[in-house]
Amino acid sequence: MTKMITEPERTIPVLGEVDVLVAGAGVAGVAAAVAAARVGAKTMLVERMGFLGGVAAAALMTSTTNFMFTGDGRQVVKGIAEEVLDKLAERGATSPDWRTRALPQFPFDQEAFRVVLIEMIQDAGVETLVETWISDVIKEGNVLKGVVIESKSGRQAILSKVCVDATGDADLAARAGAPCRDTPPDSGSLLFQMRNVDLDKTVAYFEEHPEEWQQYCDRVTPLEDFIANWRERGIFHLPHGGGRNMRLVQDAIARGEYIREKGLCKDLDVFGMFAYRESGAVLINSCNFRIDHLDIRTHSQAELEARRLVPLTAEFLRTHMPGFENAIVSETAPMVGVRYTRWIDAGFDLTAQHVSEGARFDDVIGVETAFADHPKGGVLHPPRTHDIPYRIMLPQNVENLIVASGKSVSTNPRGLIRGQVSCYVLGQAGGVAAAVAARNGTTARDVNIREVQRELLRQNVCLGEPDRLAQLGLA
Repeated sequence: MTKMITEPERTIPVLGEVDVLVAGAGVAGVAAAVAAARVGAKTMLVERMGFLGGVAAAALMTSTTNFMFTGDGRQVVKGIAEEVLDKLAERGATSPDWRTRALPQFPFDQEAFRVVLIEMIQDAGVETLVETWISDVIKEGNVLKGVVIESKSGRQAILSKVCVDATGDADLAARAGAPCRDTPPDSGSLLFQMRNVDLDKTVAYFEEHPEEWQQYCDRVTPLEDFIANWRERGIFHLPHGGGRNMRLVQDAIARGEYIREKGLCKDLDVFGMFAYRESGAVLINSCNFRIDHLDIRTHSQAELEARRLVPLTAEFLRTHMPGFENAIVSETAPMVGVRYTRWIDAGFDLTAQHVSEGARFDDVIGVETAFADHPKGGVLHPPRTHDIPYRIMLPQNVENLIVASGKSVSTNPRGLIRGQVSCYVLGQAGGVAAAVAARNGTTARDVNIREVQRELLRQNVCLGEPDRLAQLGLA
């Protein structure tokens, strides 16, 4: 039986009162804060790390999966997602040739990325608190009125007309009593970077040994696209999971020169890799967990085990992977990148069938490329899109709370739209909806969705083709 204590009642100071409070400064949270401020809302962004970017920065997942282009090459995601990539390209921090469906990923420089996000929130006029934890919520009945924060300044309160939960784990929703689902094991990875890698040599190895290339892993990518993406666009992506079938890796394991798992760490042979030419660094994703990441003892044990295994993985690459002979570990991620944990039950789920069939919804707040499983493995993009409906962002039993992380919105299966592109889209929509609701004095649930959609269109968000907009009364 768990031993319990009772906290004494106490009075805490109110740090501020805002129209929109955004919890979590990953890509969804930044997009939400910027979008809300651009509507004119007084906006505050709260982040537990000392920088912005969430998993994309703190977990070193400095590569955006390409869900921006359909299978026939149409760009269907714009808005803040496009702004960020353009700003990175202008600084030489990602490939200037990122606008193509042939690229499975858009790797980028993490330091430039952090600065771009800071500039965007400051230009929009967003007040931002870093190294600040949200420890509780403030409610009146079932209406969320703000949050309680903890920082070096102590315990304080922030009052808000509408809150946006971009924590990735539905932290605000759970604390507010909204119905949530949590079905461990969850999925996470510890990433690290290596420098002094000769990727020309690595690419040449696969060109000379085409049987080693795993086309039907991750995003389906033919070998000729992989080679062209590096030589013509400066983008390198070794599909995550490809190492499971590469003889170079599996033969070494059979000889006892490497391991597939140790302790809580699994899939040490998946070897997802991401790079762009100007960075001089390669991101390595090859240490996965299938644990309960909301159990802090288990999570802590896994993260510490993984950090001890980074040198082992790096030494394997130096010894066995062409091009890595002189590579060094230059950085490990400050935190584990968790793919998904807890997610809300909004009473309606966006499903895999909706996504693959290109479903349409009247409360669309963004579109994304449809995707389906290839018969031989990996993900394939058909020439169509699917709508993302606003309703999956609204937790039940709590008013004035919008969930804006792709990891924790209402989907089946969980994490269905957890990628960075989806998070940008959801975040921008959540910020706009929160700002419109605050401006009009309505709840987030009762906000005028057409007004939200018109504002999203003004912010260069794609909601469909002209005939579709005409159907919605938006043309």
